[in-house]
Amino acid sequence: MLEFQLFRMKVYPSKQLSLIEPPKTPPEILKDVILSLPSAELRKDMIWHIGNVSTLEEGGLYFRIGRTTKSTLEIYKDGNFDEQEFETAPYTHVILDIWLEVCAIARKPKLSPKTTGIANQFVRLLNESKRTRQIEASFDIDEINDPTDFIDHLRQAFSVSKFWVTFSRPNAFDVNEDFVKPTRKLLEDSNGEKGKTELEGDNLNTESLEDIARSAASTGDDASAWLQTSETSQKARKRLKGNPIIVMQEDVSDPAHRMKILHLIREKYKRVRGTVGTE
Repeated sequence: MLEFQLFRMKVYPSKQLSLIEPPKTPPEILKDVILSLPSAELRKDMIWHIGNVSTLEEGGLYFRIGRTTKSTLEIYKDGNFDEQEFETAPYTHVILDIWLEVCAIARKPKLSPKTTGIANQFVRLLNESKRTRQIEASFDIDEINDPTDFIDHLRQAFSVSKFWVTFSRPNAFDVNEDFVKPTRKLLEDSNGEKGKTELEGDNLNTESLEDIARSAASTGDDASAWLQTSETSQKARKRLKGNPIIVMQEDVSDPAHRMKILHLIREKYKRVRGTVGTE
């Protein structure tokens, strides 16, 4: 059984207009770089690669990411002990929705103890690829967290006295319009990378906070709240992060299995955004 974790890709096109190539949208850039089959030595004698790329229906991509390293095997042959050098290439599977910029990466302890470690190498590989440098784009990646428990605490709270949320440069098309988009625009205008906003009050409006929390979860950002469960209870802190979204699948050997994961990715993402059943 394969265990996939969901991540949100962030694509930042070049701010300079190219005289050679027409401008591309973030999904087009993401697809373009992956199809270039990048390779990069991210650590001495460890070269990471993307391979086995295939296109799925409805804007999906399947590919494998892994690394090649040289190892030495001690052998005994013809009455002699000897050493033989060989190359190993552990890899794992990735399913990507180009338009949502959401991907599922399969856990592979041989590559990293945690799937987030593979995701970090994946985005480093994209950023250091020849194609990315050519078009002067950049990428980021963050795990998507399930906001259900966090939102349940907001809804059931007697009062919420403090709430903070982090945000990054503008990229996502589906963030909260009233609060998140303006703060991201401010960050971009200030030439910043990441920001954080904190709200305080006797009893903050949890309906507004819920939409902000869903937006933060969907883009890989974080949020936290200080709340009381009753009038006499002590204030407690609840945090959005720490609830990664996992998708289980037995097989990815054929397009049908890969499409099944792609549909699960979309369903899980809609639940994060709170849009299930609204279409």
